[in-house]
Amino acid sequence: MRAVLLGLPILALAAILESTVLPDLALLRGRVDLVLLLTLSWTLAGDGQGGAFWGFVGGLWLGLLSGGPLGLASFALVLIAYLASQSEGRVWRSHVLLPLASALLGSAAYHLILAAGLALGGEAVDWEILARQILLPSALLNAILILPIYAMTRWLRGLIYPEAVA
Repeated sequence: MRAVLLGLPILALAAILESTVLPDLALLRGRVDLVLLLTLSWTLAGDGQGGAFWGFVGGLWLGLLSGGPLGLASFALVLIAYLASQSEGRVWRSHVLLPLASALLGSAAYHLILAAGLALGGEAVDWEILARQILLPSALLNAILILPIYAMTRWLRGLIYPEAVA
């Protein structure tokens, strides 16, 4: 319950930043997917169910602030959180390269799921431009930013759920 109460304002702020400020900080048309990074980080910190909740709520915030179909970002984020949670956080904490890999793979999956959802809804999607100008630059930006965001979410999770001393 504490993760829910903490997640609501953090995700609202992240979605607002992602929709307003962060597009101006694009690198080669790639953008930071802050809600995705928070969802992945919370999941990798060892809270798979909480990560899915963060993905659902963050995706709803993104859907409300964008012109896209409501629920598409939530679907993508929940699916990515589910896939990332399969390790239950044990493997991800063991090596610094694994959160980087999760950011790269998660970013690619996120943008592909969003594009596929738009295509299924009748929107025209140029897959080559998506891959070259959006997916790859965004994945690189997200891989760079996952480490500080992951460190922050692990710290927050440690405050909310302190580990028992044996």
